Amino acid sequence: MIRVGLNGFGRIGRAITRIAEGHPDLDIVVVNELDPDIHNFRYLLTYDSLHGRFGHAVEADVEKRELLIAGRRVAFHSSRSILDVPWQAHDVDVVIEATGVDANAVAAHELTRRGVPRVVVTNAHRSVDVTVVMGVNEKDFDAARHRVISTSICDTNAIAPVLHELDREWGLEAVHVTTLHPWLSYQNLLDGPVSSVASPGHAWSDYGLGRSSSLSLIPKDTTAGRATLAVLPQLEGKLEAISFRVPTHIVSASDLVVVLRRDATVEDLNGYFAAAARRAPRLFGFETEHLVSIDYRGTEQSSIVDGRRTRVINGRFAKLVTWYDNEWGYGNRVIDVVKLVAGA
Repeated sequence: MIRVGLNGFGRIGRAITRIAEGHPDLDIVVVNELDPDIHNFRYLLTYDSLHGRFGHAVEADVEKRELLIAGRRVAFHSSRSILDVPWQAHDVDVVIEATGVDANAVAAHELTRRGVPRVVVTNAHRSVDVTVVMGVNEKDFDAARHRVISTSICDTNAIAPVLHELDREWGLEAVHVTTLHPWLSYQNLLDGPVSSVASPGHAWSDYGLGRSSSLSLIPKDTTAGRATLAVLPQLEGKLEAISFRVPTHIVSASDLVVVLRRDATVEDLNGYFAAAARRAPRLFGFETEHLVSIDYRGTEQSSIVDGRRTRVINGRFAKLVTWYDNEWGYGNRVIDVVKLVAGA
């Protein structure tokens, strides 16, 4: 049994908690969330507007500061810093840092010096020992050297495995990625200054990000390109990326435009990724049905290639469209990395 501590009980933290119920070898034993209202988090774990009602009973014990999830007791703390939580007292094997707060990612190193075996950071952060994206570079993990491990961001977990396969099979001369990402909680519902956008550690300079998230597609710079280069450094100087925040609730898409080193056809590309979906069904999907974004809600794959949208011009100029649940798919990869590093 892998004993897990969870720092942050927001969208990703709660998705990880739900997914963990399907993994009998993994036990979340302690949660730290800045807001001390334990009843509110019992409620939010039980009822979710996107993923539906949780299939397990959840209760709150205010006196003992515990959540009871499917009959198991989970300690509940409300400390501002990851360093103030008594993780060692709960005998954790891995702490998942899921707040997105830079200071907590940096402090993770001190946590390992205090005796926590591993910290997995759900963000693309430069202070980590290694960034691991499943299906790309999990073999880079070195148990002797790596204590703080990043799982990068949802977009990189979707983009990098597809680019890795394309580069290995055909070679890549150039890549441009456009991600279409649902609105996030830090965005404004009504037009306002960018200072009103609530995103810890960010100081936005793009005034467009202060506009109403429910009314427009909002173009923005993205860290997806830089984060992808962290696990595919051979694409340095060949990859650019932009993003749009779109007024939908969940499920992202990536529009990948690539220049290949050798010729391919639509049939070649689709056949390859259909085979990848059979070979690694938890990482890849392949779809030819007439689906829209919401149909991919709750999918566990890192990336699902939409075979109906694959295009090739003159043999080497190709486009692929992929879909991914930016919460559920990413949460599954975080758990995969937890199992990888805890078993070392």
